[in-house]
Amino acid sequence: MQRIRERISLAILVGIYLLASVRYFPGRALHSMVETLIHVLSVAPINLGATLVIVAVLQRLVKERLPFSRTLRLFLVVAICLEFILGLAHFFEMNGVA
Repeated sequence: MQRIRERISLAILVGIYLLASVRYFPGRALHSMVETLIHVLSVAPINLGATLVIVAVLQRLVKERLPFSRTLRLFLVVAICLEFILGLAHFFEMNGVA
């Protein structure tokens, strides 16, 4: 039962990450898909680097390795936070707000 919950919560995090990383251009579906793919590939190294720094600090604090599933969850949480900020910037840029 615990494994099922972990997999469901991981799938929800992945879904939220993918939803947050969508770059939408009204009336241009192909442009939206291409820009989303470019965005995900360009921001992923930043998310990975931030996650590696956080994991290194946590491992030093607890003096043991974090399981891969926890590292993946941490990556997704960092990525969702960054995507939220970048998504707001994209929205304001599309609507002409400073």
